[in-house]
Amino acid sequence: MSIRKRTWVTGGQQKTAWVLVYSNGNGKRKQETFTTKREAERRWIEVSAELRRGSHVSLTDSLTVAEAGDLWIERAISEELERSTYEEYRRVLRLHIVPLIGSVKLAKLTRAIVEDFRDQLLSELSPKNATRVFSYFKIIMKLADDKELVATNVAEKVKLVTSKRHRHRPEFFQMDEVSAALAASVELGPEFRAFAHLFWLHGLRSSEGRGLTWEAINLEKGTVTISQRADRWRTIGPPKSETSFRTIPLTPSCLDAVALLKSEANPRPKDFVFPDKEGRPMTYFQQISQLYDPVMFKAGLTKEVGGVTKHLRSLHATRHTTASIWIEMGFSAKRVQKLVGHSSIQITFDLYGHLFDLKESAADMMRSVDDWVLENRPSDDNCPSDEDDAPDRD
Repeated sequence: MSIRKRTWVTGGQQKTAWVLVYSNGNGKRKQETFTTKREAERRWIEVSAELRRGSHVSLTDSLTVAEAGDLWIERAISEELERSTYEEYRRVLRLHIVPLIGSVKLAKLTRAIVEDFRDQLLSELSPKNATRVFSYFKIIMKLADDKELVATNVAEKVKLVTSKRHRHRPEFFQMDEVSAALAASVELGPEFRAFAHLFWLHGLRSSEGRGLTWEAINLEKGTVTISQRADRWRTIGPPKSETSFRTIPLTPSCLDAVALLKSEANPRPKDFVFPDKEGRPMTYFQQISQLYDPVMFKAGLTKEVGGVTKHLRSLHATRHTTASIWIEMGFSAKRVQKLVGHSSIQITFDLYGHLFDLKESAADMMRSVDDWVLENRPSDDNCPSDEDDAPDRD
């Protein structure tokens, strides 16, 4: 391994560079060029340590961050993740990672470069989106480390911490808004009525509603079973997680609504409850424009955004509203978790913990303890005497 000074003339001016020449682990001759001798010497130390560890990757052989990102997408596809998942990965890579750091070679990445990337994300994106993008970048770096494409994972110890005040609570409909939506759905017709009752009162995810078939609704038992969903490309697959497989009891009003729709539609068991005109699952945009928007506009649940009238809240807010109603009715956290299909009770508490707190304050809880003890306190005749409490002297 050696460092050589190289001098040449171009355009009438003399240029100088420092060239590090060495043999990699396979005996191949490599060279890297630097503008200063100090940079070359620093790289010499790094390469020497990497060669000793057997983890060296030369700059010429090193992939860029963008190329490592492509490997990440390929792995997601090979692991048969849902299309919506790896398409989201691809979108984040294209829009946020490649423009800022994609051309940098993995071998030239330093902790300082990674920290600058993190700071740029925080300056350009919301805290939530910055956190998501940076977490994807760290997954890419972990993959590169696993494949021995980097000598050291310089992103491993770089953190992105945001203030808790940036964490938004879920969006809920007020009870008068729920009543308005349900009333509007009745006026619009059986399909809208069934849709509104299933979403506002039973907590279905958008994809679960699109994949719902009539064989999943048991009118005799009064239940709906969630066993599949339809993604944005109409592909039918299993629910979001293992715990998303669930059976939800139907309210009497919802049971009436779906029974009326079924009597009019006269469907086969495997027909979709909310199909498009060709009998296929609706796309997300069809679901919004053909079912959700009409209910929201009919109920007057709209707002003006940039001169355009839009619905007041997102469709996903109906799911949060369902959970809030169940909590208000006294359902336990575990029951809410099971009915909405969360993968863990921690997710339920993260989303709705403040609602459980509001349901009964600590002062009210302690007052009820006091009341119960006082109301059920044993009479003096049944209370043990001091002698009864004294130790035996025999």
